Amino acid sequence: MAELKQIPGLRAKLGAVRARLGRLAFARAFWPVLLFIAVYLAVALLGGFQRLPSTLAAGTTLAGFLIAALLLVRGLRVWQRPSADDARDLLDRQSDLRPVSGLLDRPAASHGPAQALWNAHARRLRGAVADLKTPNFWKDWRRLDPAFLRFALPVLLIGLFVAAGSQTEARLRSALVPNLGALAGADALRVEAWITPPEHTGRPPIFLEAGMGEIRVPAGSQVTLRAFHRAAPELVLETEAGREKTRFEDTPDGAYEVRTTLMGDTRISVHWWGERTAWSVLASPDSPPIARFVGLPSLTTKDEMEFEWAVEDDYGVRRLELAISLREPHPAAPDAEDRLPVSLGGVAPKLAEDTALLDTMRHRWAGLPVDVQLVAIDGAGQEGRSEIYPFVLPEKLLLQPLAKAAQEIRVTVLREPRAYGVLAANPEALAQGGVNTAATRRLDAAPPDVQMAAAMLDGLTLEPARYFEDRSVYFGLRMAHSILTTAPDKAEADTIDTLLWQVALKAEYGSAADALRALLAARRALEQALRDGASEDEIRRLMEAFKEAANNYIAAKMAEAMINGNEAPNMSDMAEQGGGGGLGSGDFQEMLDALSDLAETGATDQARQLLSDITNMLENLEFQQGGAGSGDGFAMPGGEGGEPGEDEEMTGEQRELTDALEALSDLLREQRELNDDTLAEQRGEGPSQSGEGTQGGQPGQEGEGQIEGLGDRQRGLAKQAERLSRGIGPGGEDEDGGEGAAASGEPDGEETGTAAIDDAARRRLEDIARLQERAARELERGREDWAGRLQEEATGQLRDLSAELAARLDEIEEAMAGDRTNADSDQVDPFGRPIGGPGVGDGVAIPDEAERQRAKDILDELRRRYEDAEDAEEQEYLERLLDRF
Repeated sequence: MAELKQIPGLRAKLGAVRARLGRLAFARAFWPVLLFIAVYLAVALLGGFQRLPSTLAAGTTLAGFLIAALLLVRGLRVWQRPSADDARDLLDRQSDLRPVSGLLDRPAASHGPAQALWNAHARRLRGAVADLKTPNFWKDWRRLDPAFLRFALPVLLIGLFVAAGSQTEARLRSALVPNLGALAGADALRVEAWITPPEHTGRPPIFLEAGMGEIRVPAGSQVTLRAFHRAAPELVLETEAGREKTRFEDTPDGAYEVRTTLMGDTRISVHWWGERTAWSVLASPDSPPIARFVGLPSLTTKDEMEFEWAVEDDYGVRRLELAISLREPHPAAPDAEDRLPVSLGGVAPKLAEDTALLDTMRHRWAGLPVDVQLVAIDGAGQEGRSEIYPFVLPEKLLLQPLAKAAQEIRVTVLREPRAYGVLAANPEALAQGGVNTAATRRLDAAPPDVQMAAAMLDGLTLEPARYFEDRSVYFGLRMAHSILTTAPDKAEADTIDTLLWQVALKAEYGSAADALRALLAARRALEQALRDGASEDEIRRLMEAFKEAANNYIAAKMAEAMINGNEAPNMSDMAEQGGGGGLGSGDFQEMLDALSDLAETGATDQARQLLSDITNMLENLEFQQGGAGSGDGFAMPGGEGGEPGEDEEMTGEQRELTDALEALSDLLREQRELNDDTLAEQRGEGPSQSGEGTQGGQPGQEGEGQIEGLGDRQRGLAKQAERLSRGIGPGGEDEDGGEGAAASGEPDGEETGTAAIDDAARRRLEDIARLQERAARELERGREDWAGRLQEEATGQLRDLSAELAARLDEIEEAMAGDRTNADSDQVDPFGRPIGGPGVGDGVAIPDEAERQRAKDILDELRRRYEDAEDAEEQEYLERLLDRF
């Protein structure tokens, strides 16, 4: 071997021969598997596996892998690596001297002549080695590959790679990655997927289909996937944070379902024996809303807070609130903040600007310097805040001492931010005969301001007989004191808010305050419905509630005026004195009818303006002392404040109708008070003191709050209605055999009945009396719910009868009005308008009756065509038109 290494070029020749022998041996051993792989790849690049059904393609792939493995095993068994001896033998075949092997030989003798002979032989062998050539095995390759596939197949594969282009990866994947799931039944897997954007975005759901590109949705969207298969698949979510797997859950209908929320860019894929389907979803972030003051907060003439605002959001602002915080907060609550809702004027506007009017007089910080800030909230709950501005919240101006005291006590409790302390345990109460004394000392655990408020209530109610004319105010204050002394925590102590506010209004204004609050609440509800585009039934219901609240408020103001010694006009007086002010007058009723028509035909802006004007007029309703002719107020016909001789101008029919209306008004008022007490008893609150002193009750009796007392009061009202029915008929007598004048206040012996009062009114009153008697029996049985229904029916009939009699009186007085309207042109009516001047609603663009009727006719025609439409597109078009109405 040392001799061979010393011969130049021999080692390289041996290596080259050995390598060529190795390639030839490899080709002989592995040509079947190489040929199979080449053909397999060629078929794959031609798209053959993609054209096969998934099950057949998966089976073919597995079979190909098996054949290739068998051929590989066969090649491994056949293949033998060429040795160095094989290379030497191949070179020796080129010379008869076999020079390579000869150089490895050694002489048998090493003496002088033999050695010289060997050296000469070695020189000859080295010369022969230099003449040796590296064989090319051409004939061997020709015999092994006569078609030159070793060159053609690589060229063919390269050409197929180029031709496949972008499909190369997919085609090779279909051939090299077996779809084992297809053999297991994965092709039967059916996936339904959809993405539901957040509700506040207003965007429709997106249904996902195979092969969709990148899908862009709002952040926070929910993706729902339902799989129908015999086994649950797996959901894989790939985000920037990593890879997350979720198993589908069973559903009652036999499917599998999974839901997830997308907050960022995500690749969604469903796996079952490999990836079955996938989508790429891009999530667009939701920007927080923007809120700002366009006009700084200011105080209006009605002590309301007014400011202009503007909001903006990419998907729409859902709520707008005014955040209020004390400029000098209480040390115990430095971060205290209250929020008041601000009407947006629409449903989730993306860009809006408007003026807000807020009544903050009931707020606990009314009258204090505060910092205000607008807070806009979108559907995702994100908040956008405006700049902070200082302001002083307006407070309610109260003049009556009791009202001011009630308000002061109220805010003292509400402004206390500290919680109740913990009372010491009373283990003695657990022993037999023990008393839980801790329960009687709850006020000791209250914060200081709550204890001070309780002491203020004690002092305020010390001598009720001297300072309280209205017992309901006194009992309201005592109830507030009881709440404070028994409240276990601050939340229950704060429940005196509504009670003391009502007591303050009662002490300041009397019973009309409740009617005014009901009127304003009915207006707000109707405005909100008009603004939000509520259904016709809802608007119609709220419209009726507003009319009833207006009726109740006018009746309460009239009753209050008479209680205070003033004379209130009836409906016909207000109608004939320049424009009509009562609900029974022509132009005011026309305004109500116009309001109903505008709401029905979709003219919401005009309806809201008209509603505002009607409410403002009712709020300004005042009855002043003095006669109608004096210019200081209005007087009932025959009242003390009228012109001299005016009572003599009234006919007998007018006088009888006026007296009947007064009696019915008293009966209706007392029945309503009894209805309220019955409802309070049913709720477990106990009847109020509003019904004391009524004719049906027992004045001074302490048991009025019990059901028996309610029954007695109801029976008394039934007897009153029965006496009234006997007294208002022509020549009728009361139950004691006296003349009907006894019921109406006329002198004994004078007949009050006239032909103007027919028997229909008497029968209506008899029906009302029977309803009231039935209600009294139900109250005595303890069935307040049935009694309440009967009372409501009796109340409705009393109201209808009063309206009928008032209408008849209107007709009589309108016929006798003459030139009185012009004579009273320098006076004002209870609505604050000049008598004889323009009618109610001036300045409001109210469509006339013809225009309103035309709009109603168009609306009815659209509804008819919508019902008769058979074409879907036509029906959709008509539906859009109806929505605009």
